[in-house]
Amino acid sequence: MIIDAQDHILGRLASHLVSELKDGEEVHVINAEKAIVKGNPQSINKKYQDKFEAGSRDFGPYFPRNPQNLLKRTVEGMLPDTQDGEDMRSRLKVYSGTPDDLDDAEVIEDAHESGLPASQYQTLQAIADHLGA
Repeated sequence: MIIDAQDHILGRLASHLVSELKDGEEVHVINAEKAIVKGNPQSINKKYQDKFEAGSRDFGPYFPRNPQNLLKRTVEGMLPDTQDGEDMRSRLKVYSGTPDDLDDAEVIEDAHESGLPASQYQTLQAIADHLGA
């Protein structure tokens, strides 16, 4: 299954991906940098900055800076910490942009958001840029 994350709300997309992974699907997510987080951009940036600064270089927790790892960490946070969860993690592939061999992407209507004013959301790319990626 190939899913295009463009204009999809991060939390809704992640919960849909978890259900697909639990059903045994191999899931490829493209355009991770274009997924959105709803809310005030300043508060979103502060929340992610606080999470990023909570860890240290030596002891963690380590928080990702690039968009595909932000999306992957969100999904992995919803998976169980068991061997089944490890198997599900191995079936999840997340890409920034669109690789040449993954063209037939599907749009998830439950998670897709269009028409939001720019003042009410932040893309994962913008969050990654704020974190210094």
